[in-house]
Amino acid sequence: MTPHEVDALRQQIERLVRDYPEIAEDELLRADMLDGETEIAEVLTSLIRMGEDARAMRDATKDQQANLKARADRFERRVEFTRALMLSILSAAELRKVELPEATVYLRHNPQQLVGHPDADKLPDDLVKVERKPDRAKIKEALKAGRVIEGMTLSNAAPSLTVIVR
Repeated sequence: MTPHEVDALRQQIERLVRDYPEIAEDELLRADMLDGETEIAEVLTSLIRMGEDARAMRDATKDQQANLKARADRFERRVEFTRALMLSILSAAELRKVELPEATVYLRHNPQQLVGHPDADKLPDDLVKVERKPDRAKIKEALKAGRVIEGMTLSNAAPSLTVIVR
């Protein structure tokens, strides 16, 4: 289905509505005329098939991504395991550095790190971060109640499409 074919269908629909204004008011009549005078069913069917094909490819891609992630996670665990073994070997041998043809392995002393999970409510103000961000639900309530809020308005949501394939 090309954009040209969809555009041609749109033009056919506009022409029918223009030539037969009575169908603008009667949805059942309009549906019957569009079905008989255009290729609306074929176009929609083609688009549904394209959408279902895309959905299948998306799902297959997600499955493959999950498989690749699981594989990457296994390799990551192997990397962590080998590094932990090297660390334990250097520590047991009380060596800080070993030069090998493949690489040089160092036992490095890292800087101090913070340990624990402090309760932010019990810390003094100078040791916490305060984040200020809009509460969109409360803003929506305030606008519905008639309050004027600079830079914010309510609008109608765009229509959405439901396709049921079973």
